[in-house]
Amino acid sequence: MSDQPWSFPMLRAAARLYGHGANLRRELRRRTPIRLDRPVVSVGNLAVGGRNKTPVVAAIARMLHGWGERPSVLSRGYRRESPSRDVVVVRDADHMRATLAESGDEPFMLARELPGCCVLVHSRRTRAGQLAEQELHCTVHVLDDGFQHVQLARDANLVLLTLDDVLHGEVLPAGRLREPLHALEHADALLAVDTTAARLRMALGRSADVPIFEARRHHGPARALSGTMDFSRVHEEPVLLVTAVAEPARVAEDLRATGWRLADVMTFRDHHRYRGDDARQIAARARAVGASAVVTTAKDAVKLERHLPIDVPVAVVPLEVVIEPVDEFASWLRARLSLDPEGA
Repeated sequence: MSDQPWSFPMLRAAARLYGHGANLRRELRRRTPIRLDRPVVSVGNLAVGGRNKTPVVAAIARMLHGWGERPSVLSRGYRRESPSRDVVVVRDADHMRATLAESGDEPFMLARELPGCCVLVHSRRTRAGQLAEQELHCTVHVLDDGFQHVQLARDANLVLLTLDDVLHGEVLPAGRLREPLHALEHADALLAVDTTAARLRMALGRSADVPIFEARRHHGPARALSGTMDFSRVHEEPVLLVTAVAEPARVAEDLRATGWRLADVMTFRDHHRYRGDDARQIAARARAVGASAVVTTAKDAVKLERHLPIDVPVAVVPLEVVIEPVDEFASWLRARLSLDPEGA
């Protein structure tokens, strides 16, 4: 008798149906994609959950802005509190123009971190891109979480991938993949997450016939959100990590690996909207575990800060990504987007 749970065959059957449906959706939607006037680079992945897409989007937008371009970030604005049928301009190149409720947490965070760039939200990213070109005079677009958004034509299709995605890749509901692995044939380059390009290429075998770069993440220095303490030395004290991201264990591992002392980890569902009661519970947990401060991610900070101060200092630890090798990736991206190598 098999020791597998009775539901496993059913999950595999459901996964096959889901995979066929994903293939069909992609094929139908990609037949008549809409092309914007300006080049588009898409950042996406195969798996549900966090793969560092948002910091990669930020890194690419900063790179494009540094070349003298006027980038837009086009986002769906997942789980907005106040959704709109119209395109929401979260920020133009000079000013913030929308609230957190109108924007969604990740677009709002990107808008605050990317001066000189434009951030727009709409479920139909083509409409947002057209407005970005016509009214905000954007010269290039970064499509956030765009691998499955095939209605919009793109010039560079980047897919973030972990080794686990390849070695244990099952589509929903049996696994975490949105599409079967063969969808990678539509990628122009891969970004290896939590592994090396060489190991990822070996795992993919013959299907890895595209460039593979490495997305290396690192935490910047803590920034105070509320309270008074020497935040430059906060990592030397026991702290409470509070986060509502897809993979909180990865955040905790990264902090521990860089010397942080985590007294405890308090997690909420991804995209959780913090309330006043949450803030009080966070303060109580920090006191209970003897934490000198609360630390959180930039994505959490934009939602938590309106409920501060609490009676424990709170700091944000920003996450940044570098795409390596830096010069090779820059040359590849310039070529894919047909951008002037001399800049603006």
